[in-house]
Amino acid sequence: MNSRHFIQRAARAAAAALLSLAATSLGADDRIVLVGGDELHGQIIAQTNGNVIFQHPVLGRMVIERSNIESIHPEGRQPADQTPENAEAEGEAQAAGAGAPAGAEADAAVEESIAEPGPWKSRFEAVLIGGAAPTEKVDGRVVFATERRTDTVRFAFDSTYRTSTSNGAKTESKFDAGVINDWYFKDSPWLAFAQGRFELDEFAAYDQRYSVGGGAGYTFIKDDKTELVGRAGLGGNYENGGPNDGDFTPEGVLKLDLTHHFNAIASITAGAAYYPDLSQFGDYRAVLSAAVQTRLSAESPASLKFGVRQELEDYRASSQEDLLEFFAAFVVEF
Repeated sequence: MNSRHFIQRAARAAAAALLSLAATSLGADDRIVLVGGDELHGQIIAQTNGNVIFQHPVLGRMVIERSNIESIHPEGRQPADQTPENAEAEGEAQAAGAGAPAGAEADAAVEESIAEPGPWKSRFEAVLIGGAAPTEKVDGRVVFATERRTDTVRFAFDSTYRTSTSNGAKTESKFDAGVINDWYFKDSPWLAFAQGRFELDEFAAYDQRYSVGGGAGYTFIKDDKTELVGRAGLGGNYENGGPNDGDFTPEGVLKLDLTHHFNAIASITAGAAYYPDLSQFGDYRAVLSAAVQTRLSAESPASLKFGVRQELEDYRASSQEDLLEFFAAFVVEF
């Protein structure tokens, strides 16, 4: 056995011993196996049809959705049949045994712990990369995005600022922000959408660019883990400054977006957007992206994100350079 493997095994053994000791200090060693194989040791406080309230010795009080749980082992036992009735009964018994309030007080405590999340989901991303040789270079990017989704409509906003310097001279400074609104049809995979975006680029041929579009979409896959949506429609963009100053360019809109959750911690996103110029055959612009994201823990709001993004433009009247970036970002969701 080489030294590297020995150190890895020793670290894992030490971590397991620490968690076991902490769980013992709680007076229980309940075990939850998450989808994907990760295990949590601690104390089950209560269970409902949709969630399990779990006290972890390190991460604290957690509310875990049952869709993310592979199996439940109270005090190390094999999992019992988890029908909704059994889950509620077992949850009440465990709550009472753990010294939780009885009757209406216990119900209120459980409801407070598993309160439904708000309709808005937001995230903040930050990237800062620096280098000293052979040239001093600093690249930075910040992202804010938020989304509100109901059974009938989805609204999403995103904004990004990128900056780069080389030997103290600025080489990139770009801000863009966009919105998209989806309208869902009841019991149908079809949807309607409208979108808009504003771009401000100090080093582009244009000063500002505004783009709009809309059309129809189709949800190819939508379940607890995967969502794949395609969109097609018409739109256009308007530029201030540059060779196309004051011109409106009609465009087509073709988009494909994928989100897949491997388990409660890891997920992948990918997107492709293609905007062909309808007034000049062969001209187009496109945005391609893909990223893998992993949470620091199953219930942590913080995660690490690794990805690639490319912006392509092919216009006869433009000398805009394509953008290709690889990034690692720290993400906080709230």
